[in-house]
Amino acid sequence: MSVPAGTLPPERRIRVSGYVLRSRSVYIAFAALVLFDLVVTPGFRNPNVVRSLLFEAAPVILIALGQSLAIGTRGIDLSVGSVMALSSAVIGITLSLGQGVSIAAGIGAGLLCGILNGLLVAVFRIAPLISSLSLLVAARGLAQALLGGARLDLPLDGPLAGIGQITFHGLPMTALLALAVAALFAFVVRRTTPGRYAIFVGASRTAAVLAGHPVRATLAFVYGLSGMLAGIAGVFATARLGAADANYIGVQFELDAIAAAVIGGTPLSGGRISTLGTVFGVLLLVVLDASFIMNNVDANYAQMLKAAFIIGALYVQRAGA
Repeated sequence: MSVPAGTLPPERRIRVSGYVLRSRSVYIAFAALVLFDLVVTPGFRNPNVVRSLLFEAAPVILIALGQSLAIGTRGIDLSVGSVMALSSAVIGITLSLGQGVSIAAGIGAGLLCGILNGLLVAVFRIAPLISSLSLLVAARGLAQALLGGARLDLPLDGPLAGIGQITFHGLPMTALLALAVAALFAFVVRRTTPGRYAIFVGASRTAAVLAGHPVRATLAFVYGLSGMLAGIAGVFATARLGAADANYIGVQFELDAIAAAVIGGTPLSGGRISTLGTVFGVLLLVVLDASFIMNNVDANYAQMLKAAFIIGALYVQRAGA
């Protein structure tokens, strides 16, 4: 039997109210930042700015979703940015086979990296931090080797050009696709057996083993999916840039993906995944970067301010855990 909020003791009501505010902190922070930019930041109301931010957010949303799944199992995937670069490089070297083939190859490269990472974690029992860090270095190096360290421009027409330019009622198609993937991701996490297993493994791996759940298969699924999402993100980023560039695409994206997932409500202690919070975490960080740029904040100071903001946001989330 639930107790009406008004009948709770004052100190209890304060604690409950504080928890509610902390659990919704990412949405409050996003709304406050957008309101600030609408009032203070020159040109922020321009629809072209919003469209550009959504184009930028789309690939980060995809890798942040994969990252939240890995973190939900008490793991981490540091390789996502480099996997994006490898996907871009594979697209570049397979263009002669047709753009449809090159897109499939780029996504396939991400999936293979994810499967490899999953095997290292699940079968060889290598810590996710170590396995994904190794893959971060290896995938970036392979991507640069495939392109010879050069940038390869894409054709100005065809599916790739469309992915990077098409809008629907003013909204980038890539952003709409990323949101559709997020909705499907939420369904998988909440309504399917692999998603429930992932949360159970994150809550208590020992209990999952004792209950007879397929822990290794679950971990392989988690990192395989993260790799595939990074491959798709690589396609989006390559199409938007109009070139395959292993030196630029995905650089430091893994940091934003981790920050977005945790700020959005997926705790590093595992056992819980917030899909909507992760999406808003990405949007928050993208708008924050734009705010610094559009207000002419020096890039060095902007990075420090962003780091301070992330630390503060993570502290709020931890306090609410």
